[in-house]
Amino acid sequence: MLEKFIAESNPIKVKEVDSAIVDSYSDKLPVEIIFLLKTYGISNFLDGFFWIINPKEYQDILDEIYIPLKNPHICFAKDAFGGLYIWEDNSIFYVDIRFNYSKVIGRKPSVFFNSIMTDWSYFSNEVKEKNFKEAQEKLGKLADDECYGYVPLLALGGNEKVENLQKVKIREHISIIAQMVGKID
Repeated sequence: MLEKFIAESNPIKVKEVDSAIVDSYSDKLPVEIIFLLKTYGISNFLDGFFWIINPKEYQDILDEIYIPLKNPHICFAKDAFGGLYIWEDNSIFYVDIRFNYSKVIGRKPSVFFNSIMTDWSYFSNEVKEKNFKEAQEKLGKLADDECYGYVPLLALGGNEKVENLQKVKIREHISIIAQMVGKID
């Protein structure tokens, strides 16, 4: 199912997600995501770039920053720069909080995890993977409630340089972005 992704991404489990919470999503999320939640809980993959999160803990912040196409819309993962990965309308959407846009990046979870998430050229092009490695060296690894945020915000004229990255609390960072530039659709 997700063999390649798991083998190449070196998952590190941070904490469990309550089984009742996971079960409450079993009819709303694909089996692959439920498998990751049950097996790895809140965990980081790809040296801390990609995180599986507790969807319940992110619903309010997702609703603050994102205008969904359909309901339900469930955030199941985040990345080191605060990007959110959402299951909505039988597709995986990426919500880029740095540049304020969203896009479909996959329809089949197994293809998303085993192909897209294991393709380093995706990271190099889409999410400035070089900045991730440099930020991690400069600022240290992230905790499960943190991301690297550009200060000042890119949407407010900030520059996408490593020198402008700081470790920030992800929920607060996203809330500030939503208040400053509005919702992403």
